[in-house]
Amino acid sequence: MKEECVEKEEEISEPNEEDVQDEVETTGEVLEEKIQELESSLKRVMADFDNYRKRMNAEKKRLIALANESLVNELLPVLDDFERALGNDDPLDKDGLEMIFRKFKAALKEHGLENLECNDEEFDPYYHECIISEEVEEEEEHDKVLEELQKGYKLNSKLIRPAKVKVGKYLAKKEEVKEDE
Repeated sequence: MKEECVEKEEEISEPNEEDVQDEVETTGEVLEEKIQELESSLKRVMADFDNYRKRMNAEKKRLIALANESLVNELLPVLDDFERALGNDDPLDKDGLEMIFRKFKAALKEHGLENLECNDEEFDPYYHECIISEEVEEEEEHDKVLEELQKGYKLNSKLIRPAKVKVGKYLAKKEEVKEDE
């Protein structure tokens, strides 16, 4: 048994300095290789992402151009009708102009344009721009849209132009104020 212990002690003996230095150098080399491999991998991923971003931007521009082309193609018949109407000898051909106007509105509506309805609506600063306010006698007309001065529009449910409106402002009469005091 003593012999076994002596053998084990020899096995457990401290490593010499050269062995430790070799092991440290080997580990350092392995780590350096791993770092270079990871840096290379990171650079490839970054380059791939940059290429992906460029492709997506190019595709986005292409889709916008196609959408614009579609809209223009639908508006070309309206342009043709306007040219015919302007070439007409009768400058007051109201029926022809109304037909062109309906075609124009239909083409825009097909692409998601809708006008805001705002007469007799409650004033909403998100959808309305108050250009004029007018005193009203009825308290119920306070903050109501009295008149639409310029139409507002939404495109695919997104507000693109608020309606310019005249809004009613109720001001209590001086006599009523005195009675309340």
